[in-house]
Amino acid sequence: MKENYYALLICILKPVTVEQSFMMMDGVFPKQNRSISKRDVKFMIIFKRQGMAYKEIGELFGISAGAVYNRIRRNI
Repeated sequence: MKENYYALLICILKPVTVEQSFMMMDGVFPKQNRSISKRDVKFMIIFKRQGMAYKEIGELFGISAGAVYNRIRRNI
């Protein structure tokens, strides 16, 4: 029963469907179609130079580790 309330809370706080909120609680996050600005890429480069993993950086920006790698590679 608690899971239903948690899913409702996620739906209230984020623009996601109930199904997506249950996926988020299971650790599966829906892909976000958002553009990454040049400023975001600069932060990605800084985070990588500080030793963060591509996966960790991707989680911060809502994109995959491969997308982080490609963005950094294209902008160095």
